[in-house]
Amino acid sequence: MDVDLVVEYKGKLITPNQIKLLIALHKTKSQNEASKLLNISPSSFNIQLKRLEDKLGDKLYYSSPNGTILTDTGLEILETYNLYKKRLKKHFFIVSGFVSGEIAKVLFENPIITSFDNALELLKMGFVDVLGVDDSYWIYRLGDERFLKSEVGGSDFNIFLIAYDNFVMVSKKEFDYKNLVGIRFSSQRIVYNILKKEGIRFKVKVRVKNPFRAIELVDEGYSLFLNESFLRYVDDDFNITYPKFYEKTVHAINFISFGKDVKIDKKEIKKIKKLGFKYESF
Repeated sequence: MDVDLVVEYKGKLITPNQIKLLIALHKTKSQNEASKLLNISPSSFNIQLKRLEDKLGDKLYYSSPNGTILTDTGLEILETYNLYKKRLKKHFFIVSGFVSGEIAKVLFENPIITSFDNALELLKMGFVDVLGVDDSYWIYRLGDERFLKSEVGGSDFNIFLIAYDNFVMVSKKEFDYKNLVGIRFSSQRIVYNILKKEGIRFKVKVRVKNPFRAIELVDEGYSLFLNESFLRYVDDDFNITYPKFYEKTVHAINFISFGKDVKIDKKEIKKIKKLGFKYESF
């Protein structure tokens, strides 16, 4: 069973191996038969499926006279996966990081929103026509012809939109600089550089790829520098503080196209502004 795509579902990343579990179960309607199809033991199949349910916080299957059936959630995940596959075949592929993904959902139909390492893998395979980049550092890397030629095989791209965001402080109780959760491939490095210059001691205790997971960890007592545009996802009982260096945290979210002419109309620009971003189009 050839599955090599990561699927994002309600802020959670579902790996290719986890997708295989759902495909096999949907096909066979039996955990025993599905485990045979994947060449793993029934107990291993069940454990992996339970872990995925725990990760999503939702049931993925139920027993019926017709066998073991996927729930609506399980079917939605497979539908999302199949949509990704169709997009690959059509070869107009929009991939974004999690922050740029908020804008991508306004500009495009069914963009793939994932961590930037996954986006780079798709880019290397030649599947990406439009890329949303959360950290402008990667624009410099992609702008290096040597990097693109070695990683992707070409360097022909155009920046067609730059949006701007800031960071705010999120915590459940008092903000603790020495108990931070970091988000990989985000622009948090800007905040860390500011803290160093301000002489504020800090420590990143845990790092995740997904800002939604980072928000969940705030509920466990961690403190978080979060993109202001993501405040809509923060619980009402969390503390939101604007740092004294708020203005210095401004950073760019870039959209680039590879050989495609992308136009943005005024209605879309208004929607982007409503999300809390400032913008600059080309």
